[in-house]
Amino acid sequence: MRLSDLADLAELGKAAGPFASVTLDATAVDRASGGDVEQRWAVLERELRENGAPDEVVEIVAAQAVAPTGEGGEVTRVLVAGPDGLVVDRLLPGRPAREEAAYGPVPHLMQLLRAAARFVPYAVVRLDRSGADIDVVGGLGTGARTEVVEGGHEVLHKVPGGGWSQRRYEARVEDSWERNAEAVAREIDSVVRRHAPDVVVVAGDERAWGELRSRVGHAASEVLVRIDSGGRAEGTSEDAEHEAVVQALDEARARRRQEVLGELAQELSRQQRAVEGLDAAVDALRRGQVEQLVLRDEPSSAIILWSGAVPLGLGTTREDAVAAGQSKPVEVRADAALAWAVVGQDARVLLVEDDDPHVRDDVAAVLRWSDQSTPHDRVPSMPGHGETPGGSENPE
Repeated sequence: MRLSDLADLAELGKAAGPFASVTLDATAVDRASGGDVEQRWAVLERELRENGAPDEVVEIVAAQAVAPTGEGGEVTRVLVAGPDGLVVDRLLPGRPAREEAAYGPVPHLMQLLRAAARFVPYAVVRLDRSGADIDVVGGLGTGARTEVVEGGHEVLHKVPGGGWSQRRYEARVEDSWERNAEAVAREIDSVVRRHAPDVVVVAGDERAWGELRSRVGHAASEVLVRIDSGGRAEGTSEDAEHEAVVQALDEARARRRQEVLGELAQELSRQQRAVEGLDAAVDALRRGQVEQLVLRDEPSSAIILWSGAVPLGLGTTREDAVAAGQSKPVEVRADAALAWAVVGQDARVLLVEDDDPHVRDDVAAVLRWSDQSTPHDRVPSMPGHGETPGGSENPE
């Protein structure tokens, strides 16, 4: 998925900075008191104030940072606020790779980028001969909704919340399997058009599956995946269905990774729609050329770039950033500048690990287009590993 698919990030592009950015481990050891979250927030609050965040902005963040998440287990909270109020409040599964608090013209979105890079938009279809329940899972696993399709009468109900564990609806048995399959196929085609899931997982009756598969459109047929567990039948194991869906999503993620890395390798060998290395990737981001950024995920990296209020106005030097349209560039973590530029041009991101052999440099990109000024020659790896950033993020 793209970071710009998230509604609050679209709003962030219109918001006025500078921004207070917080990535907080919101996991409550004692969910009743939440005291552990308050202690972690106190540390980040001090960092915000030391970085120059004004009292009114800190108070906006503080009110939400310690608010109950309503989630069990490990959870990360990402907050971004500006002078006009809170712009981003996202809950993500798991603990953050690092907690941080920053204040400046560049919002820190790497934790969201990390989550979006690993998330697979999907739908689950629980099928029988009378119709289907369709769960559509939105951005970063939130915004799930269930659509219930009853074949002959073409009844469609939509309810908020849920996921594959949500209680199923009773379906009326109709007199024609073919009519029901046609109604379900039309709704799946609509879901694919509206939500563009990477995979549509289908569970349930084998005969209904055969009828459905022959009726969906081409776009839907490309993303349909059949699983043996789950469905609408009484007594179906939700745990088994859950495991099968997770496996299908893992396989979809692996396929997507292979496709991106294969395209990257092919285009690099042709010296066409791809670049490799920090300088070349930054140049392509400045020009709005990047379709897919491939980035080595190093949370401890201290590499810096110059950026500011203009998302695409980044550079490896202050002069480069000014030339790209930045009026008051500042030094920021490279991952923050890259994530800001990704949001600015509606690009996708693939993260690779330290030991991944497919990406020789720490950053590469598949491009939307290329011309004679695109730097295709391979450049050295990202400089400055282990260096300490030399400047403050506070705006001048």
